[in-house]
Amino acid sequence: MPFIEGLGIGLAMIIFVGPVFFLLLNSSFQYGVKAGVAVAFGIIISDIICVALCYYGLSSFMTVTQNQFWIGIIGSIILFGLGINYLLKKAVIIEGVSLASKKLSTFFIKGFSVNFFNPFVFVVWIGVYTYGEEKYSETSLLMVFLIAVLTAILTTDLLKVFLSEKLKKFISEYRLNIFFKVTGVLLLLFSFRLAYLVW
Repeated sequence: MPFIEGLGIGLAMIIFVGPVFFLLLNSSFQYGVKAGVAVAFGIIISDIICVALCYYGLSSFMTVTQNQFWIGIIGSIILFGLGINYLLKKAVIIEGVSLASKKLSTFFIKGFSVNFFNPFVFVVWIGVYTYGEEKYSETSLLMVFLIAVLTAILTTDLLKVFLSEKLKKFISEYRLNIFFKVTGVLLLLFSFRLAYLVW
């Protein structure tokens, strides 16, 4: 069944630990469930756009080396900026923290940008779409397959958010500061790696 197979592939994507994973956890730890959910929806919307680009035959745009280069450079700059931000950030745990100064749209845009401007996300989706297109010749079955993949990805991302909220009570400012520093370093490494690979 296309839906079951799509769910399986979507759930299997949990093994990909990229920059969006750390962005998701950090947003949830620092600002709570709403911020994490906003990041998760930013990620899934960018994934939906990737699927739409594949459906309308624009995936060939992503296979052009020059286009991959500029998208990769933009992604690298975004990751670099986030990495520096986390390295300099000081953890302050405040119960019932207000999101007034950090609108949910900010978290949505972060999730969308970090995911969308990563050429490897497009590569993965081109692979998934091509596989589905070859296996399911009927458009309706292909859509069911792709929707199932997207559903599984969104579900696992939301589970990460709610799980991090449960773990929040075990997090001290000292541990959160360490987590920020580790995340900052990892995001910088992702940035340098992405720039190196597309150069």
